[in-house]
Amino acid sequence: MNGPTPVFRLSLRDALLFIALYLVVDWATFFYDTPALNFTPWNPPAGLNMALLIVHGAKAVPTGLAALLLGDVLVRGLTTPTAPLLLSNLGIIAGYAAAAEILRRRLRLDPTLARLADLVRLMVAVAVAAAPVSLAFAVPYAGGALSYADLPALVAQYWLGDVIGILSVTPLVLVLIPRLREKARLPTVASAETVLQAMCVVVALMVVFNPLVPEPAKLFYLLYPAVIWIAMRRGLVGATLAIIATQIGLVAALHLTGKLGEDLAFYQTLMLTLTVSGLMIGGTVSERRRLETDLRARHAELARVSRLNILGEMASSLAHELNQPLFTTMSYTKAARQMMLAGGSREEIDDLMGRAVAEAERASGVLRSIRNFLRHDQRQEAISLPAVIAEIMVLAKPDAHRVGIAVAVELPDELPEVWGDKVQIEQVLLNLLRNSIDALAAQPDGRREIHLAAGAVNGRVEISVTDNGPGVPPERVPELFDPFFTTKPSGMGLGLPICRSIVESLGGNLWLDSNGPEGARFCFTLPTAAAHD
Repeated sequence: MNGPTPVFRLSLRDALLFIALYLVVDWATFFYDTPALNFTPWNPPAGLNMALLIVHGAKAVPTGLAALLLGDVLVRGLTTPTAPLLLSNLGIIAGYAAAAEILRRRLRLDPTLARLADLVRLMVAVAVAAAPVSLAFAVPYAGGALSYADLPALVAQYWLGDVIGILSVTPLVLVLIPRLREKARLPTVASAETVLQAMCVVVALMVVFNPLVPEPAKLFYLLYPAVIWIAMRRGLVGATLAIIATQIGLVAALHLTGKLGEDLAFYQTLMLTLTVSGLMIGGTVSERRRLETDLRARHAELARVSRLNILGEMASSLAHELNQPLFTTMSYTKAARQMMLAGGSREEIDDLMGRAVAEAERASGVLRSIRNFLRHDQRQEAISLPAVIAEIMVLAKPDAHRVGIAVAVELPDELPEVWGDKVQIEQVLLNLLRNSIDALAAQPDGRREIHLAAGAVNGRVEISVTDNGPGVPPERVPELFDPFFTTKPSGMGLGLPICRSIVESLGGNLWLDSNGPEGARFCFTLPTAAAHD
């Protein structure tokens, strides 16, 4: 981001809804009854507060403080004097508010956590901020409610519980907020896989906390494969959901098996490592998917620029190809009008009008080909290669004929349909044809030919473009597919690299098949539609 995280308006209704949600979550996750301390093995309400402060900024401090105080009174039933309780909660909310402001303003946190770096910043800030917050937690108990000897262990447990709760809940809330605002669909996978993933989490918990297992901690590693699997398939959103589900199961199992008070800090440490591992893997997967999406978008835009460049080079030929049928249409129409005024025969007038319509359709076909060639959307489907070649020849032939080049097309009667994007395949064909036209145009007078052929080879369709030009200089062949390499004075050096990238993205290959003084032959393959099915 170029600036701090934007602060969104927090209305009274939103504040009340947040407090209600906070109390419900606090009540559902708190069952550490003896003694009635202000923490549990993990503290999801702290995650809600941190998300609130990151999204709404310092203006949300009163709402967060109110939620903390009401939680202590209504959920935990604390009887601590008002002053220490208020002082403690002021310290807690101030610590997390400071961390949120640093994340927003100093570290320029992207609240969607689209980058792995933002997730790491959040982890570090939470771990650091939770340390002074855990000391603020101890304020109500410094007056003798507990012995001073117990406080260090309790402070450490509170720190672990807050870090776990925040890292479990805050990332999920932050990545869901923009999706809910935009009413976007959440990422999904096949329902069968979802059920299987949930079963893996349940089975792992059952095995770890089986009554026959005397030390569940030794089998704790069995929970990692399920969380990692979900994180790799669903990214950060899936990772946070898996982590929350696993944490709920862990705390419930510890409570039901009576192990909640046994070495709590050890189990909290295991829960923290599971949380951090799941988040890092999920964040990495989400960032990779985002980068792949951005790369595809940039590649599509670059390919479109390349198409514009090709049409720019062909502008004079295309203008002539459009001007001729339009001028002829006007001539036929004027002649038909004059014959009608002079009382000419109906047959002659119909003939002239028919010729005018044919010329207009010819011009329309050229315009349609240009429009389709510049089309921005991408869609892979079964494609008839002869139809694609016929359409691209409308664009290529005028330029070839202008410099006296004969273009021959050889296709078998039964050519399988290919699978791919029509516009992208047209771009590859037209680029190869344009390269051959440019190479032949610089040749001295003589027979100039381009031969375009296609056929089925080993379950694929192979297309070749051959010319009888000078070929590629042998010393330049290794650089042929490098970006920005070109033999044209005004070339961009992007045509062949983009074409190879397009063909490979469609599951094929592009290569220089033969080269020499007698000409060059480029080939590329495409998968058949039948093979795709």
